[in-house]
Amino acid sequence: MSGRIPTLLKAGAVGLALFATAPASAADKTFADGMQAYESTRFEEAMRIWRPLAEAGDAKAAFNLGALYLEGKGVARDPAAALDWWRRAGEAENPNAQHNLALTLIAGDAGDPDYGEALHWLVRAAENGDARSQYTLGKMYLYGLGAPRNYDAAYRWMGLAAEAGLPAALYNVGKLSRDGLGVEPDMKDAYWLFSQAAVAGHPKAQAALAVRYQNGEGVARNPERALFWALQALRQGIGRAQDTVDAMSKELGPEAAERVRKEAGAN
Repeated sequence: MSGRIPTLLKAGAVGLALFATAPASAADKTFADGMQAYESTRFEEAMRIWRPLAEAGDAKAAFNLGALYLEGKGVARDPAAALDWWRRAGEAENPNAQHNLALTLIAGDAGDPDYGEALHWLVRAAENGDARSQYTLGKMYLYGLGAPRNYDAAYRWMGLAAEAGLPAALYNVGKLSRDGLGVEPDMKDAYWLFSQAAVAGHPKAQAALAVRYQNGEGVARNPERALFWALQALRQGIGRAQDTVDAMSKELGPEAAERVRKEAGAN
């Protein structure tokens, strides 16, 4: 297995938004002071405030220290140190740390990719309800990274992320439903999932939805809707949508095609 990460796995990319809380206690006020320093770009001061909190077991402070080390703010960039702090926060069941830790291990930012440990943390974050981790865990099972390929597990975990409304999960569960991987083939379900992701702006889902309308798969055939969604996908860089645009434009004729183009904002 090479260190190359499948493109779709990157949808759960490391999130470096730091924890911020209202100062409701003396400890919180100290933590909030660190946030104030961070937001004022006084990164070294933020690190000085958060380090003793993190060493005392504050998971939020440990998560933030990890972000500082990964970003190289207030300290030399050190992905290995980021992983160490995120492991501490992850052991305290902080799902953001667990997710970031897993994605950094997958990317091999601190050495060779470690899919096995990444899977461990993704499972914990997914069980803690983190939709990004549920999606990425499903992709790990789909690709067979860190564990044998398991379509049932891929469908189950990505399905939970889809229920949370994650567009990438909606699209990928739609593909599993279309292809009968981990679930019985269901074109109507695939259509519905593609449509939800397409409305949310997912470009590949827009292209897939266009094909459903073009071929009448899971939904009544509708050349106008096919052209509309293909144009949306094409505008977002999905080149294969051009085939649907060309075919549906020819079938509809210049007047109807122009009307759809205006609706789609393609003119």
